[in-house]
Amino acid sequence: SQHYPFIRRTCSRTSPQLREIALSIVLLTHRKIYIAHIMMSLIAIIVALCVLLSEADNLNEVKDTFWNKIQENAETSKTKNELYKSVEFPTRSIGFDDDREIQLRSHTHTLQNLPPAVMARYIVNQADWAAVATISTRKDIRNFPVANLASIADGPVGGGTGIPYMYLTPLDYTAKDLAKNHHATVFVSLAQGDYCKTKGYDPMDPRCARILLTGKIKAVKNESVEVVEQLFFDRHPKLRNPPADHKFFFAQLDISTIALLDNFGGPKYISVDDYLKAPTIRNNFDWRRRRIFLNKSAV
Repeated sequence: SQHYPFIRRTCSRTSPQLREIALSIVLLTHRKIYIAHIMMSLIAIIVALCVLLSEADNLNEVKDTFWNKIQENAETSKTKNELYKSVEFPTRSIGFDDDREIQLRSHTHTLQNLPPAVMARYIVNQADWAAVATISTRKDIRNFPVANLASIADGPVGGGTGIPYMYLTPLDYTAKDLAKNHHATVFVSLAQGDYCKTKGYDPMDPRCARILLTGKIKAVKNESVEVVEQLFFDRHPKLRNPPADHKFFFAQLDISTIALLDNFGGPKYISVDDYLKAPTIRNNFDWRRRRIFLNKSAV
């Protein structure tokens, strides 16, 4: 009764028998409450166990389903592998110049230990497109370097001039940049064809040759447009007849510096004169020199 002051005071006024009865009732009540708490805890534990068992069953079903999917995929892969053995997949081609793909396959062995200028000319000649980097005039990235893709051509495969020509529209941000600042860099890599893939070279592998041509891109003068038009559209016939309101024009890179990476050991720097005088690899393996024209035709 020491824990219940009110009951103790009340019971002190009654007989000892009544006090004992009252205390017994209180203790019995608390015992029932305690038992009720235990029962509720047991019920909660049982419910939790049921939930866990149910989740375990669901997990087993998921595991079984997942494993069945793995087995199905494995069987499908076996079937596909057997199917692929009987299928010949066409080699990747841009579709602008069928001769370029033949050129790459037939000259695979000639690309080893080529003089730097000859290799540089070959990379530019086989390319259908290049990454063109300019200085941005956009307000949000003003003076930042930005790159864009441009279709290029330096002449027919095996007979290029070495000068990248491109077809630009004033609507494109590259032409807008060049209108303010002619400085640009043109990047070309053998990774765009099948040579590096056939050799197993990653595009970043130095043996997957690439070239940086830096200089100024300017519009081609009127007297040279007819020649450049034939030269360019022979390689890119699908670019003929663009919308008139796009006002496409021909431009060329007036080359200032040339950096070539075609092997381990760092880049090789080639003089513009050596580059322009270098022979172009031809389909018949005859390295003939072509007259370099239009070099002075830019504005």
